[in-house]
Amino acid sequence: MKNTVRALGCDRLFESFELSLKADGLRPHTISCYLRDVRRFWEFAQPEEPKSVTPEQIRKFVTSLKGQLSPKTVHEAQMGLRRFFRFLVAEGELTTDPSKSVRLTKFRVTPQPTYTLDEVKKLLDSCRVSTKEGVRNHAVISVLFDTGVRESELVSMGIPDWDNSSVWVDGKTGQRLVPFGTNTLRSIDRYARKWHVVDGELWMGKYGPLTRWGVLQLVQRQCAKAEVEHKVSTPLDGRPQPK
Repeated sequence: MKNTVRALGCDRLFESFELSLKADGLRPHTISCYLRDVRRFWEFAQPEEPKSVTPEQIRKFVTSLKGQLSPKTVHEAQMGLRRFFRFLVAEGELTTDPSKSVRLTKFRVTPQPTYTLDEVKKLLDSCRVSTKEGVRNHAVISVLFDTGVRESELVSMGIPDWDNSSVWVDGKTGQRLVPFGTNTLRSIDRYARKWHVVDGELWMGKYGPLTRWGVLQLVQRQCAKAEVEHKVSTPLDGRPQPK
């Protein structure tokens, strides 16, 4: 009976943690991963209650993950635990964070490829704005290079706030407001009028809303037209590609 009460108490904290993450605007996938990693730690360490968790238990858990997962994934699992324990401290459930003294796992980040200003100009000049496809591609490329948004953020865009030259995007860490330069906003306006986009998703393709892979293919085709090297760290077909 005692173990059941403990389990119910932890489940209640997990539910409160989930609610806190939602209130902070994190994406559902990120929330799901954080909850999975916290529960995975609880199954591994089997602490009686949050107050009984020690840094040594967390270190042993991290060591066990290193034999199964990539350094990046282990790092993300640690971030989930840190967020959980900081939540407990903020809520008064704990006085100290047991994960604070545990060093984060390091991993190597592959740098994003960059285009020169001359290459960007060639890409924009290669878009025939007299055609529907050209005016859309010009707007998409303008937004990508003006704002630095990822493909997934770009396809999440709705109709911009024309007066404030900005739009909300749904990114990896939640929603954020992205500002546009005047030339980019003009390019988006030209596209929206040409494609008769007045509400809903901003970016459209031949058969419906543009997808992330559609954006990557769009840039790839435009690079070929402009005779500019296609620089992308995300493979179009899901398989590793040589740099």
